[in-house]
Amino acid sequence: MSAPQGWYDAGTPGRQRWWDGSQWGPQERQAPTAAPPMGWYPVADSSDIRWWDGAVWAPYRVRDGKPRPDLLAVEPPSMGFFLAAFFFVIAMLQLSAALVTRNPGNFALPVLLLAAAVLWVLAASHSRAVRRMPAPQTAPYVDAEVHPLPGLVEGPDAGWHPVTSQVTRWWTGARWTWYIGTKLGARPGHAGPRGYLVSMVLGWILAAIAALALVFAVVGAVVAQSPWTGFVIVLGVIIALTFGGLAVFVLLLTRSRRDAMLLPVTPPPLR
Repeated sequence: MSAPQGWYDAGTPGRQRWWDGSQWGPQERQAPTAAPPMGWYPVADSSDIRWWDGAVWAPYRVRDGKPRPDLLAVEPPSMGFFLAAFFFVIAMLQLSAALVTRNPGNFALPVLLLAAAVLWVLAASHSRAVRRMPAPQTAPYVDAEVHPLPGLVEGPDAGWHPVTSQVTRWWTGARWTWYIGTKLGARPGHAGPRGYLVSMVLGWILAAIAALALVFAVVGAVVAQSPWTGFVIVLGVIIALTFGGLAVFVLLLTRSRRDAMLLPVTPPPLR
């Protein structure tokens, strides 16, 4: 029985030849190389040691001997570009209100929102550039600070166990690791505790902005008497509702992801 058509070893190391199902064809190609397994690897032409998830580089590297996410990083990059557009639109709305009132103090918020939009663009661009770097070509980096890695088995029932509806965490059979599984792949979670704190603080900052926007609308309704008063009130309410909704979303999401950001205190249930 003839072998099915496809690429097969050409008898030359690193080369493959096309078999059409009945005979060899003239086409040859370089044999594809298997992707390195997930782990920490040195980056070519750089002093960086970065996380490779088995398919692409992720925006995490070892700094001062400890795994950390990049300062400017967002995954997937498309989310960063979306948030940049969102903050830009809100900034333009707030700037319109500031131009109408001509109060110098009202220009502070649109400037801050524009700065946030720029930061999201920079973060998304950086993460996209990291993902596009060539695959690692050297041996993985080995250090106690990055271990245990996913795949280590120290007891029964080792494997990926769900800690939220969308996130898993590697259990060695004896202990939890800092590595979590997401729809984007395996990611280091060593900065989870700090991220949990930052997310909670961010949620309350968004809530404070919503409260200030609501105060702005109320004060405009009571004090300002001009043709633009209605516009200012409506804009203040829209911003308050938007940032209030974001605050609730961030706080609830952070709470629901507690076990994805912090090490669980109990072993996973037996499967």
